[in-house]
Amino acid sequence: MAAVITDPGMPDYLTIRALAALADDERVARLSAMGRQFVADARRCAREDGAAALLAHAPSALERVLETATRQLVRDAPHGLTMRTVCREAGIPRRTLYNLYATSDELVDACRRRAQTIWRARFEQSVLGGDPRPARRLLGVVDALDAWVRSERFRDDEALRARPSFASDVRADDLREHLAEIDRFATALAADARVASPHAFGAFVATAVAGASAWFDRRAAARTASIAFVERLIARTRQP
Repeated sequence: MAAVITDPGMPDYLTIRALAALADDERVARLSAMGRQFVADARRCAREDGAAALLAHAPSALERVLETATRQLVRDAPHGLTMRTVCREAGIPRRTLYNLYATSDELVDACRRRAQTIWRARFEQSVLGGDPRPARRLLGVVDALDAWVRSERFRDDEALRARPSFASDVRADDLREHLAEIDRFATALAADARVASPHAFGAFVATAVAGASAWFDRRAAARTASIAFVERLIARTRQP
């Protein structure tokens, strides 16, 4: 199932199934936009019947809605989506859709939250699956960011980025929570590498993801500056 997560050509609903089955974080029910029952069912199916059985099931109505709405958001960005189009393309009655999501805003939020969860999982797997040396993994983060910005999926990922709401609770603001999770992951990498300022590295990575559009326009300079920053962090750990 790890291979499903890292494969950018895999349908999102299969990636979410794999994440649900593998995750030990209960927040995956909300971050995947699928709910607790889905996560519990995915884990049970993987445990009792195996990964192949979990991945073989046809997409449910909820999965079809999210897949369809996500495609529409990417295709029609920045114009958004219409519930009528989602019903037609997903092949479900309007009543079913409105039982799942009362408004188009709720559906859009779910699509974006799910997309960001998939992005983080693939980003983390890319970094952790590279060089096992802790310090080299910090440079692997720069490589992963550079590869993402150069990829065909970059525009789609950016089209699905959540908008900040500036809510008092980070959990109520999908973009800030997304960046906070990236910061947490990167800070842990830096702490494992024993750099002098792990939180500085975490902030750098989260800021780089937030400013990916600017990175796209200045790829060569952004990559060079990022490598120089990481190398300075690593060098500081080696000072007596």
